[in-house]
Amino acid sequence: MIKYLFTDGTSGVKEVQSQEELASLVRSATHPDKIRIWVFNTHQWISYADFSGHKNGNTNILLSEKKLSTETPVMNEAGPEALHNEPVLKRGSSWIKKTIFFTLGAGAIFLVYNFTQVKWEKLEPLHIVAAWPENVSPVNVDSVLADIEFTRGQKLDKTTRTNLRIRNTWPDRILLQANAAHDSSSSGSKFHDVEISIDNTTGYKIDTAVVELTAWKNNEVSSVDTIQFKNISYAMPAKRMLNGVYRVDSLTVSFSLIKAKVFNFCYSVDKKSNYGNNIDKWFCRE
Repeated sequence: MIKYLFTDGTSGVKEVQSQEELASLVRSATHPDKIRIWVFNTHQWISYADFSGHKNGNTNILLSEKKLSTETPVMNEAGPEALHNEPVLKRGSSWIKKTIFFTLGAGAIFLVYNFTQVKWEKLEPLHIVAAWPENVSPVNVDSVLADIEFTRGQKLDKTTRTNLRIRNTWPDRILLQANAAHDSSSSGSKFHDVEISIDNTTGYKIDTAVVELTAWKNNEVSSVDTIQFKNISYAMPAKRMLNGVYRVDSLTVSFSLIKAKVFNFCYSVDKKSNYGNNIDKWFCRE
């Protein structure tokens, strides 16, 4: 017995058990041009015209005595065309949905990043020079030397005169500076790549220098970093790079301590004088 599947495009797909039943369905169809017939041993849907042509030409594929295939097409009320196209449409629809979803997701991430990301504008680099220390008073060195020589009744030697002059004018001879990259945004300022340098022009080696980098926010001290230098030569400036970013309004630098044994010099920001000597207040023998 040969089996068929039949559809006229209006009443879905029907399984047919004989040629007589098939002929009856063909006669009752209102639109013969929409008829499609599946012959189980051909694995394809054919039109009624193809079905009739095969039959009249004695090549009737329906009467083939070949072994019938056990493969059966999937039933679908929408007809053979839908059966053929539906998997493709589903795959295409799925791919399009994934593409749209990915595009929308990427766009949303970009928008969130763009609106939340702080935009920094590069400004002129910051260059600061340490201010003259508050506990160091300007001194007329020539007058001091004259007073000392008058009191002692003898002229001071060249080394003593030179060392005294350095001790009392050291802010002009030991130059402290800082440089930093400066960026600005709607959220404020930031400084980075900070470089501290000490230019020693005394002509002598400085044993120790301690520097304070002060960060200011809203006219208040936000933080203080301490940087220590050792064995500072007079041949070239000593430099130190600092890591980190300072999100503050401004930066300042200052010495908190300096020591140089070679010209008997000791400075401390916490002391007003050493050994009660107000004329040569930074003299020491340490």
